[in-house]
Amino acid sequence: MISDAGHIRRLSPHLVNQIAAGEVIERPASVVKELVENSIDAGALNVRVELEEGGKRLIRITDDGAGIVEEELDLALTSHATSKIREEGDLHEIATLGFRGEALASIASVSELDLLSRPATRDESGCRVARDGNVEPGPPEWISPGTRITVRNLFYNVPARKRFLKSDRAELTRIRNVMREIALGTPAVGFELINDDKTLFRFPSGQEPVRRVAEVLGTEHVDRLLELKPTKLPGRALRGWIGRPDFFRRTSDAIHCFLNGRPVKDKVVLHAAREGYSEFQIPGRYPVAVLFLDLDPAEVDVNVHPAKREVRFRDSSHIHRLVHRAVKERLLEAGCAPDLLSSSSSSRDSGMRTHEPSAGGTPSQWRDARATGAHEFPPIDRSAYGGAFESGGEAAARAESVGETRSESAPADVRSLAEAQELVDGTELRVVQMHNAYLLIEEPDGLRVIDQHALHEKILYEEILEARERDQSCQPLLVPEAVELTDREWEVWADAAKPLAELGFEVEEFGERTVAVRTVPAGFDKMGVATLLRSALERLGAAMDHGGSTDIDLRETLVATLACKRAIKAGQRLTESQLLDLVRGRSRAFHPQNCPHGRAAELFLSWDELDRRFDRK
Repeated sequence: MISDAGHIRRLSPHLVNQIAAGEVIERPASVVKELVENSIDAGALNVRVELEEGGKRLIRITDDGAGIVEEELDLALTSHATSKIREEGDLHEIATLGFRGEALASIASVSELDLLSRPATRDESGCRVARDGNVEPGPPEWISPGTRITVRNLFYNVPARKRFLKSDRAELTRIRNVMREIALGTPAVGFELINDDKTLFRFPSGQEPVRRVAEVLGTEHVDRLLELKPTKLPGRALRGWIGRPDFFRRTSDAIHCFLNGRPVKDKVVLHAAREGYSEFQIPGRYPVAVLFLDLDPAEVDVNVHPAKREVRFRDSSHIHRLVHRAVKERLLEAGCAPDLLSSSSSSRDSGMRTHEPSAGGTPSQWRDARATGAHEFPPIDRSAYGGAFESGGEAAARAESVGETRSESAPADVRSLAEAQELVDGTELRVVQMHNAYLLIEEPDGLRVIDQHALHEKILYEEILEARERDQSCQPLLVPEAVELTDREWEVWADAAKPLAELGFEVEEFGERTVAVRTVPAGFDKMGVATLLRSALERLGAAMDHGGSTDIDLRETLVATLACKRAIKAGQRLTESQLLDLVRGRSRAFHPQNCPHGRAAELFLSWDELDRRFDRK
């Protein structure tokens, strides 16, 4: 309610710009981002950034771009003045990094700004000095063609904002991160960053994208990156590099996404990338990825927030599917097993090294191998997917949670051993069960340690998934089961009846926030109908929240749940035939190095590493 004594007034342009600066200019890193993006839009091939006191005292951006003619310098410092869009239709096809025309005016309103520019067609430069909302001509100075913008004493006239700035080191770290990200997205442009007369990094112009990625992320990590197979579809394309599963970070900051060259933080792309790693990486670890997504500008809205970090896709589910499939397929092609890491090479960011597996192949080879080999343990009933798995582990079928529990069928005695030997490809294979939980296999190059539950879980997962790909039938329940849902579950069910039906769920309304389940996916009827439906709704809700696809992701999650429940557990003593059958199953599995939930299923210790640890080398 407006006070009777109040009067409505038009704000001054200077105050309007200061308010706008609150959205666009948060700290020195925001200034650097806006000005460097302007340089790139101006066609610069080299950009130099100089700082003092982490940018709080001085920021100077020098480029060799097109420059600004002197007659337009005053206009350049005016709010909502830009050369990048001219009419309403241009908003639907934005191809530049900047377009709002707010940055220069906002920066000038909260700092002391000097603008010096010279187009290549002019012999002299033009200069403007902005102080407290006033813009005046400055002393002429000769510069090479391009633009130089100097920003001094950021937030000197907004003390409340200035108090929120961090230490010089903290602000400098933010600027370095911004510059490194921009450098990743524009390898054709050279960048130099200097703070207090010290050069922090220099990237030459005209670099190959892979070379720029290596320099930004660290050349020591280049062999841990996998190049995505370029995907080109009508109006969209995807390329980039992803880290091997054992090359990870503790936060999602290492997932770099560029949309038409613009660095963005989009929840659809981030979720899709992480989902691609779901079978390969332990939860809580985040992948390293550099993704370049090129879309028809009409298919995306970048005019969401003044900071231009958020975007909206016209068809987010297709974008999610494109990224998810590209990441997952590349990881499958480059299946790798983790190495035991020596103490001398450990790091806080990476807990494992890569060792190429002895088993592998392509999905078609994996399926061909399946078709030719019968295996003693565990058998699979193709007509009812899960009905014959009890022979492999009664205790597992009685488990009530998705997470693994230790079986009570045998004591966990580290002294108890089960051994088996067999000739495999003319080589004697010796496998030992230890602690009733781990299998040890001697190989020519070293010692492989396998988690029996995780391995069996992955074998079952791949077999059930393959069987379900051939037969998508559902299993009718003898008596429909009523399930009471929460408000959130009810909301998801109302919006996701079609994907649920495609998975084999026949669910209908049965009262207020209650549904009746008549069918479930074949092979899943023994898991508990209520638990199964709630798991499906939880997964569907998460996918819908992130704009992602649902059917494929959800089917794989349900199969992983079933495999986990049916797999043998830690603490279960195995017979000689069961030991050998697990190892045979591993050789047939396409990617046995991780369980379906991303946890490592095996570790590898080379003989060289073992000799080094015992000081034999």
